[in-house]
Order: sequence, then C-alpha cells, then structure tokens
Amino acid sequence: MARYVFFSFSYDDVKNFKVNIVRNNWVAKNNAETFVDGSIWEKSKSKGEKVLRGLIADGLKGTSVTAVLVGENTANRRWVNYEIVKSFEKGNGIIAVHINRIKGRTGLTARGQNPLDRLGFSISSDGSKIYFYELIDRKWKLYKDLPEINNKKSNSIYFDSSWLGGNEYGEFFRFSDKFPTYCWIFDNGNKSFFDWIEEAAEGAGR
Repeated sequence: MARYVFFSFSYDDVKNFKVNIVRNNWVAKNNAETFVDGSIWEKSKSKGEKVLRGLIADGLKGTSVTAVLVGENTANRRWVNYEIVKSFEKGNGIIAVHINRIKGRTGLTARGQNPLDRLGFSISSDGSKIYFYELIDRKWKLYKDLPEINNKKSNSIYFDSSWLGGNEYGEFFRFSDKFPTYCWIFDNGNKSFFDWIEEAAEGAGR
C-alpha cells in the first residue's frame, strides 16, 4: 500500500542538504509523488498567515503520516508546530527524526530540541474536545494558533479513549508521550525509515 508522507522541518536543514538525504531515501524506495513538504510555502511567507495556513492544509491532504525532521533549530518554529498540530487534528501518524548527525553541507550539528517534547494535548473530561499546549518559558500555555478541536468535526483516532492506552480523559500528554522519535544515523534510518512510516500509519489506523 502506498503511503503519502508529509515532511515538516526547518528550512535551514534544506539549505544544508540534511533534509534532502531523507527525502531522497523515500523517493528511491517509493516515488516522487508520495511526499509533500514545507519547501513549497517557504517562498509564500510574505503572502501572510492565511495563505500559509491554506497551503499547509492543502499539503496535508491525502497524507497518512507526518515526519518531523529535527535539526539544530527546529523546535519552536511556529509553522513546524502548526504542521504538527494540524497533522494531529487530521489523524495522521506522527514521528520525529533527529537529522543532526547527517553530515550534509555544513557537517554535523548540535542535537536540537524535539518539537514533540514541547507540544502537548489533553482531552476534555467528556471526550468532546482536545486542547493543545506549547511549552513557553518552562510553562505550558494554550497553543494560540489552534487552541482546540471538536470531536464532532474530526475523524481522528486520537479522540478514541482506547488510543490513550486506558488512560482517562482529562490527562495531559506531551506529543512525545504518544509518538515515537528516532535518530536517522543511530537508528539506521537509511534502512528503517519505510518501516517507521508504516508503523506510524498503522498506529493511527490509516
């Protein structure tokens, strides 16, 4: 079964070619039409927030997994965070992959913070809404770009209490509590990336 993947990353990691290593690995084993990534709206930033939000929504259409490629400065990038939360709303499987050990054009870089550690969510006690949070100055604050989503307007598996592993509604989770993180080099992404995508899709019921 063909999997369509959305890649989320800091544009700095496109310029240093680290992102290209991962994308090219996917294309070599699948095809160029089975991924979408944030490069397509980098040039549209000057057109305003509404345009960017629309481009991200369009980019996510048809995808079943979102792969967050974590470089030195990926965490706290506004539109990376937005792509992650919108992926959750859509019901995509989500994974994070550290790419700092890929040499790229600029060599090895420092291991950056994981965006999945800095985004959180909770489901309301009646299961009707999911609230999103981001870590700012060591405090969890309501995520301003998308504070909540409504169960009645979502087909996401993430409203299902069974997905929470038997935990009660109302409990707080970091995204990294529920979605896996890998290292491209140490976890042998060159051979394992397809399996990570497949497991993420199946885990999301996709």
